[in-house]
Amino acid sequence: MDYEPDNPQGGPGGGYNPYNHNPYNNNPYNNNPYNPYGAPLQPAPMKTKGDGMAAASMILGIITLGSLLLLRLSLPFLLGGVGIILALLSRGSAKKMTGKAKAGMICCITGLALDIAFCVFAVWLVFSLPKLSPELTDEVDKICEEKYGVSYYEMMEEIYDMWDMEGLD
Repeated sequence: MDYEPDNPQGGPGGGYNPYNHNPYNNNPYNNNPYNPYGAPLQPAPMKTKGDGMAAASMILGIITLGSLLLLRLSLPFLLGGVGIILALLSRGSAKKMTGKAKAGMICCITGLALDIAFCVFAVWLVFSLPKLSPELTDEVDKICEEKYGVSYYEMMEEIYDMWDMEGLD
């Protein structure tokens, strides 16, 4: 018998296994050589019913906020409204919304609020432009005459006349 000091078992053969067979490591799911039995398989996380709608709501909310940078007025209204509806529908019969649905709802509402504020500011700027900057009003007047054939002042008079006629009815 061959007993060598580098033999971990103290037996013959110096720890050599001629068949390269480990009787304790025959589990194909075992990646850990120190655990011969392997870890039990974990169940896959369950997807909730409205998880896809919540993800779509979050994506639409991000696109809504991004479209504000492009100064598109109709896109945030459309995408934000659809995103809010999807966030509400993703909840289903559950009492609470998922994190994705909450994030989508927040992004959509923020985008809609900023878009409405931008629209109100743009309308206010159009009507108060002559008072704020007469020089800029003259430039806008020239551009309107070149492009549309009507001056800025004539357009504003028509708008005021339409409002006065509606008030008389």
